[in-house]
Amino acid sequence: MTTRFGRVAVLGLGLIGGSLLRAIRQTGLSVVGYDIDPQTGSAASAAGFPVTASEASAVHGADLVVLAMPLPEVKGALQSLAAHLSPDAVLTDVGTLKSPVLELVHGIIPSARFVGGHPLAGTENSGWAAADPLLFRDAPWALTLEPDTDLRAWIALAELVCDLGAKPVPATASEQDTAVAHVIGLPHVLAEALALTGLTGGELGLSLAAGSYMTGSRVARTRPDLVATWCDGNPELVRALDDVITQLQYARANLAADGSVLDLALAGHTARMNWERRRFEPVELTADATALLEHGRRGGWITAVLRDADGVRLLGMRPNP
Repeated sequence: MTTRFGRVAVLGLGLIGGSLLRAIRQTGLSVVGYDIDPQTGSAASAAGFPVTASEASAVHGADLVVLAMPLPEVKGALQSLAAHLSPDAVLTDVGTLKSPVLELVHGIIPSARFVGGHPLAGTENSGWAAADPLLFRDAPWALTLEPDTDLRAWIALAELVCDLGAKPVPATASEQDTAVAHVIGLPHVLAEALALTGLTGGELGLSLAAGSYMTGSRVARTRPDLVATWCDGNPELVRALDDVITQLQYARANLAADGSVLDLALAGHTARMNWERRRFEPVELTADATALLEHGRRGGWITAVLRDADGVRLLGMRPNP
């Protein structure tokens, strides 16, 4: 169990923040929550969790502060807590896009020991009622490393993420945003488009809709405003859409010419199966930012943080080429 943090404050108690509040308490750490919505705060309090009346009171005395609100609310939260954040506290977030948050932190609290975070553990459900302390088990969790990142803060947060059962993945904010454009933003846009296109099949088509339609459009059930915060402002999503449009135009051209989608089906099947069949190897890493970032670029993650008389060592896994 980690001993790096004594008191944790989670600001925002929706699906991710609420799950984090529940999960952190199960590690034995002291944790307090706050939500801008009084009803959400009351629900968390009624469930037995300490909830404060303001961001300032939540942050006071905390040595880890987690921003778990939608991106449009981050600026206001930073402005509210800036005067109350301990100089030694670690500040993190759980949003999808990392570059906008990094820019806000640098502009509002430039001295903060900030480590951007993104647990890839969401579902199509939202709100405190959907919170689950097991949500993060085996989930990748991007932790950003920039030239000015406090490495001790990064390691302490990685240790906690491991304790939650998740897999810390080192990356820069820019690298993370580029990656999630293809595996988070794009699937959401495609799901919305599929849900709409399904309507053109008429009532008969909707009655015949089965697993492929339901699976492909599942995340279209997500709150639309949240989808927008995950997609808007990420130029890499435009490039990802260009890639998929090219694939769709190729398929359309073949079908229009009385051809086949077999080539696309073969390529897609190979890509998916190769992803599923990846093999991994254990590695040991030193507490070095360059080595950690290279580990992340190669598809690796951290499995444990070891502390002994010789310093800190990190164990990890990564694809075996």
